[in-house]
Amino acid sequence: MTMRPKKTKRCLRLPALLTLLTLLTHSQTALAGPYHFSDVLIGDRAMALGGAFVGVADDSSGLYYNPAGLGFSVSSNLSAAVNAFQYSRREFKNVFAGKDSFYEDSQDVIPSYTGGVIELSKLSDGLRGAFSLQNLTQQSANQNDFIRRPDISVEYLHRTQKSQTSELVFSMGAGKRISANTSLGLSLGGHQLTFDSQEFQDVTTKAAPRFIKLTDAIAANKSLYLGRTRNLRSSARALSAELGAGLMWAPVSWLSFGFAVHTNFLIKQSQNTELDELAIFHYNDLSLPSAGDFESLPNAKSENAQEEIDTYSNKTLERTTSNNEPTNLKLKNAPVSLSSSNKMQIGRTRFRGGVALFPSPNFMMTLDLAGYHTETEWIRSENMITEFVLNGHLGLEYFFTPRLFIRQGLFTNFDARPEVSAKGNFERVDFAGTSLFLGTQTSDSQFSIGGIYQYGWGEALKLEGQSKPSPVRENKVLLAFTASHGL
Repeated sequence: MTMRPKKTKRCLRLPALLTLLTLLTHSQTALAGPYHFSDVLIGDRAMALGGAFVGVADDSSGLYYNPAGLGFSVSSNLSAAVNAFQYSRREFKNVFAGKDSFYEDSQDVIPSYTGGVIELSKLSDGLRGAFSLQNLTQQSANQNDFIRRPDISVEYLHRTQKSQTSELVFSMGAGKRISANTSLGLSLGGHQLTFDSQEFQDVTTKAAPRFIKLTDAIAANKSLYLGRTRNLRSSARALSAELGAGLMWAPVSWLSFGFAVHTNFLIKQSQNTELDELAIFHYNDLSLPSAGDFESLPNAKSENAQEEIDTYSNKTLERTTSNNEPTNLKLKNAPVSLSSSNKMQIGRTRFRGGVALFPSPNFMMTLDLAGYHTETEWIRSENMITEFVLNGHLGLEYFFTPRLFIRQGLFTNFDARPEVSAKGNFERVDFAGTSLFLGTQTSDSQFSIGGIYQYGWGEALKLEGQSKPSPVRENKVLLAFTASHGL
């Protein structure tokens, strides 16, 4: 959460300061990784199926969806999925004076997934091993905005923001067929979440009405302004271990069921935030005011006006650094506060169950339900809480010929944060998406190309002092290609 200057709480109620567009004071809390769980769909085949894969999971992405599916893998192979381009545009509606919108754009090139399956039948019949490197989240922002809105008392605003969020998981594991139609699997991985951001803002606004009743004759002919500059730098890191287990059961040749659970154990995390803010009252000739220029405030002494003028007169309002030391690794799972912890903590747990149907040799349908629960906060606002999230995934695969196929998926990507509240949650955006890929295969290789589209809707408190949330709409487009090759 962005820190606010203690001296200025009374001043922030002033009408002009409510239009300061110190926007973006809440933007660094929007770490997509901890709050959304399908920002980047994992796997070459699974991505095209909208993430509905727990009932199949027969390639290396099974480490993420269901490691038991590896027991049904037919051969060793290498696979990769590359998100060649991702673009998103987020619109905050009715932010400026209750009518104008503010836009944020981002674009990335994401190496989302690579992995392989290894035949281990020499060690044990029906045993397959696998490894994978997964990019669960990759988001960046590079804003450079110039705004002039004298109609709402904003004479000038220059705002820049650069931020990067990344969430990586490296996993290894194995699946073993324990009978003709049943398989079990285990996985172990390391999970790293990183966030870096720098925001700069320079704004000049006309002073609030309580300051314009000037008593000095010369001062009365001048316009009074407030100039405010802020520079916010923040970074965060989290490292965890991830354990997974799965079950696959195929009672008949045209039907299979899968279930898996993965749990993160938070090993360490750290945060660092620095905020420099400088503000100053000045007339249009850049001369500085004094309390003698103003009428005494009602039921107050003139020195109270001087105190508020001094607060905004060439003074650094705040400089804060918070660096929480990483927690130490111990084999205890009880969730505890980071500030006093030396114990491992349970982080995110995800449950996934699904079914795969094979009505004909060239047609497949898959359906997954994925639930997510977070026991311990991950690099978040101090008072932030999360809710249990249930997402749905539906996939279709059809082969026009033995070599040419199409895959399509539908999925949700709901936000784990509760409703927007000025007490701690400044943003909530839910997504629904679809995927479409075309591809071809040979006896030992497979290639596909396609895209994923997501539409988001929600609310956000974008401005400092904003009392009513603004509607948020977001569009995400991702273009990708996938490849796999048998060994």
